[in-house]
Amino acid sequence: MGFLDNFERSVERIVGGGFAKAFASGVHPTEIVASLKREIDASTQVFSRTRALSPHRYDIGLSPADHERLTRLGSGLLEEIRQALSEYASLRGYSFSAPLAIDFHASANLSEGIFDIRSEKPGPVVWVPTLSWKGTRYPVVARSTVLGRGTSAHIHVVAPGVSRHHCEIRWNGKRAEVVDLGATNGTTLEGKPVSRAPLPDACTLGLGQARILFEVVPQSEAAYHALATPHPPPAQETP
Repeated sequence: MGFLDNFERSVERIVGGGFAKAFASGVHPTEIVASLKREIDASTQVFSRTRALSPHRYDIGLSPADHERLTRLGSGLLEEIRQALSEYASLRGYSFSAPLAIDFHASANLSEGIFDIRSEKPGPVVWVPTLSWKGTRYPVVARSTVLGRGTSAHIHVVAPGVSRHHCEIRWNGKRAEVVDLGATNGTTLEGKPVSRAPLPDACTLGLGQARILFEVVPQSEAAYHALATPHPPPAQETP
């Protein structure tokens, strides 16, 4: 089953038995998703093989008749469209500097069956390394960030096999590396033991039984500067 087939089935669940009748004329949601895919492909800025930044806001202009018909379906339709574009962006390796936002608006200049999509160009961004553990994403904004089960570690990781000061993430503003701090059970990068190694833009670190996702993601400059407060070095503890 194709990408748009999956989306159409999701929309059908929202509309219920009136699916065919609801879109017998005018704009069909699958047309919108197909156009959004073309728009995101055309407007994404590629910085490197692993860093591509896409606009996070998309405004869809519709004729008054199409706008009334689609908005009558409620917020569920917009959420399905947003989810479909988010999944497509993930497949293509695109990133957003803010949560993805998609909105409809009515335009008297558009005829029924015609729609217009405009995206908002991303503002200045900073590429920020992050660590995700148990559903929480931690930005790495200091040159040195220590992970471990000790309460003085910068990121507190409590799991079997994790030492008090297990490993350190070093960031020079462009690239990151991981340094094992003599942990009893060692540190792994994509399952392979390492003592010191550069980190790709997306990878998984192993600390004992804990698995931590490392990613470099875009952040607006304003949001980044609000985060960028260096933290003090951890107190000395036995690994």
